[in-house]
Amino acid sequence: QPGCLQYGHSGLVDLRTALEHSCNIFFYDVGRRLGVDTFSAMAQQLGLAAPTGVEVAEARGRLTWSSDGNYQAGLTLMAAIGQGNTAVTPLQLAAYAATLANYGQRPALHYADRAVSAATGETLWQYTPTFTAVQGGEAVFGPIRDGMKRMAQTTRVLREAPVVCAAKTGSPQLADTLPGGSHYVNSVLIGYAPADDPQIAVAVVLEYGGGGANAAPILRAVLDAVFGV
Repeated sequence: QPGCLQYGHSGLVDLRTALEHSCNIFFYDVGRRLGVDTFSAMAQQLGLAAPTGVEVAEARGRLTWSSDGNYQAGLTLMAAIGQGNTAVTPLQLAAYAATLANYGQRPALHYADRAVSAATGETLWQYTPTFTAVQGGEAVFGPIRDGMKRMAQTTRVLREAPVVCAAKTGSPQLADTLPGGSHYVNSVLIGYAPADDPQIAVAVVLEYGGGGANAAPILRAVLDAVFGV
């Protein structure tokens, strides 16, 4: 019976507050009401466990479905916070962040935007940006963006960045157990900046990195490098 850990909030919790304070119980319950197949299908539309568009072979990853051989009701709750059978790549997480930043327009990703002849300087190839639309628009993605903006302000290292950013941390556990019976944890973070006029989207994954907040200094380093004066 999962319970609320009360990270800085009390009373009724809406989506914005749940994102701001990483309220697992909110997402457990929303996931239970939706059903795992419904939210996994949306996660795939948003870029998770889906081809990114890059020019080389890539890991596809997987989501959690009711048809999985090990499925039981509790797995729905785990999958609702990105665990369960879910396994996605850092590049898919970056595409996910970009989709949220673009109000549901998921970009095809590329490792380069052009190829230039070393001999002549002529542009031999340049990609044309393409997007896959995810339905929802401002009504759906506006509150998510607002919650991610609020979440970034709870972390000093991001609050003091050269631009206001939007971010969301994650702490997916691994099956391996520590001597005391607890689990190893990866540190995961997605974000984009500036929050109200996005120019970059970022994903940070630290294997065995502990809580998601441990990835925030890496996002801050990226923000300093891109937007610092």
